[in-house]
Amino acid sequence: MDDITAISKAKILMSDKIRINKYLAECGLGSRRQCDEIIAAGRVSINGQKAEMGTQVGIGDKILLDRKEVQHISQKRYYLYNKPKGAVVSRIDENGRATIYDYLKDSGIENIENLKYVGRLDLASEGALLLTNDGDLAFSLTHPRFQIKKVYFVKISRELTVAEMQKIVENGVFSDGDILRAGAIRFKSEDNGKFCYEVDLYEGKNRQVRRIFEALGESVIQLKRLQFATIKLNDLASGKIRELSEKEIDGLKNKIKKNEKNP
Repeated sequence: MDDITAISKAKILMSDKIRINKYLAECGLGSRRQCDEIIAAGRVSINGQKAEMGTQVGIGDKILLDRKEVQHISQKRYYLYNKPKGAVVSRIDENGRATIYDYLKDSGIENIENLKYVGRLDLASEGALLLTNDGDLAFSLTHPRFQIKKVYFVKISRELTVAEMQKIVENGVFSDGDILRAGAIRFKSEDNGKFCYEVDLYEGKNRQVRRIFEALGESVIQLKRLQFATIKLNDLASGKIRELSEKEIDGLKNKIKKNEKNP
């Protein structure tokens, strides 16, 4: 889990007591399951005492993570960002490269550092990236059991054969000990001698799209995520960010519920 960089003093903004893992999740520190791991690691204290699983907290309780008081979030926020090439999807980059938070510091969005990115895109990739302080939703959108669809635009130097496209979907390709498959692949267009495809994924292994094509002997020229779950990039310009509508947020939550019932 990423280091928590946005931590400050705040009162608990709730009328009734809630479980400590739910409270931490509402602070944007991850899903309740991830917050259970933080508690189990002994990183959380309540009123000077080590937090235990299932402990309930309320107004007036002093909650510390790594000896710093955590900020309770009273309103959940959801954004779509068109990540440009060259932006590192991380809170801090050990090589000193600019992260998405550096790119977004002048976006006008308050406390942008409190938002968690949902999934990743590598340095050379671009496109749809969701940002939120809703830890439970972020967890569900990236957990394999929910089979969340992602759509990618891919440009390569040659046309794939029908057999290669079938292999990607039906049998998968072998890469570094993994069998990598796509949910679907579609030829879209030819662009000055380059060939463009759309690829659907339902899992999120590291560099999966690039590795699929590398297993076929092809380097990806351009990789852009067009859709994450029900959220489409559409005409959002590179480097721009926008808030999701209530309808879009409900669509994400309904997708999770539907996939949970129909694994």
